[in-house]
Amino acid sequence: MKATTSLRKIASLKKRIKVIQGGQGAGKTFAILLILINHANSNPNKEIFVVSAELTKMRITVIKDFVNIMKLLNIYSDERMLGGTIYRFPNGSFIKFLGLDKADLGKGLRSDVVFLNEANKVDFETYRELTSRAEQVILDFNPNARFWVHDEVITRQDADFIKVTYKDNEFLSPTEVGEIELYKEKGYDTNGNIINEYWANKWRVYGLGLEGKVDGVIFQNWSEGEFDETLPVIYGIDWGFKDPFVLIKVAFDRKAMKIYIDEQIYKSGLSPNDCLKLIEAKIPNKNSLIIADSADPTQIIGIKQAGFNIIGLGKEPIINGIRSLQNWEIVITKTSKNVINEFFNYIWLDKSGEVPIDAFNHSIDPLRYVELYYRYKHS
Repeated sequence: MKATTSLRKIASLKKRIKVIQGGQGAGKTFAILLILINHANSNPNKEIFVVSAELTKMRITVIKDFVNIMKLLNIYSDERMLGGTIYRFPNGSFIKFLGLDKADLGKGLRSDVVFLNEANKVDFETYRELTSRAEQVILDFNPNARFWVHDEVITRQDADFIKVTYKDNEFLSPTEVGEIELYKEKGYDTNGNIINEYWANKWRVYGLGLEGKVDGVIFQNWSEGEFDETLPVIYGIDWGFKDPFVLIKVAFDRKAMKIYIDEQIYKSGLSPNDCLKLIEAKIPNKNSLIIADSADPTQIIGIKQAGFNIIGLGKEPIINGIRSLQNWEIVITKTSKNVINEFFNYIWLDKSGEVPIDAFNHSIDPLRYVELYYRYKHS
């Protein structure tokens, strides 16, 4: 097995956190798996976790590549692959594959290495809990859009960051090279001018490995900025356990048609008592109005009994809330990393049918509840 340029570049990274941003066909995941296999096979009793958003997808991509590499190296044994998700090496090391849609990972993995595959599909709080106890952290992703890794991870002193493209994979098939370079042909004229935004963005992300724009993003009427603390505040809650429990602080400037948002809580795995304790820490004035999804009356009653001014609000059609929010200029504080990530990635599943994706909406949903309350209160 010959080394690609991608493999050599990734293997040269020395810092605790290794961030690999890459385009289509760069071979980044394959190279990382090869490095992890070598690490596990050469060092006894290493605990290595490979984590992605969906286990089902991992089975036909990452796990399939892992098995193929092991067979190419002539070190694979069916008996050591347990349940299709963990491989135990003869020296006591293991590589375990975890899908965040299937596993409850608790408050952090104590491990030698955590490899977060397609990191842009995971929220920042989950990343933090996954990696806080790891000796080494590896992340890879296609840069469909800017997300938390660019602000929170690559800016750290203990993080290495590289970009790789299809040109760093010398063994990529001519067919796939042709498909990737077709993005450029469709996106640009011979003078380098953009002739099609969709294909130009595809070339930027998948050809050049640069940050792009998410196709079909719903909200483009937002920016980062300071919260206007002179305005009255309303809080919004979205319930969650496996999904994050979210508390946002919101203020409306009706005259300027601006909404201000500040992320207060964005955390998974919280019990009702945990939620209440965090609410008590984040909302100093119990008379402050809280708007919550009425789907969980038990939690609402518990928060109300603790002295808070909370209202459960029935839902309106999602598209109505989206249309109304699109009329405002939305300002999100720079520290609201999960909210920003959602606004970057909240897209139309079916734009013609006005159906949004059922993801990246954990902070957008409570924003809709608060805006609905404000809209009817001031209509």
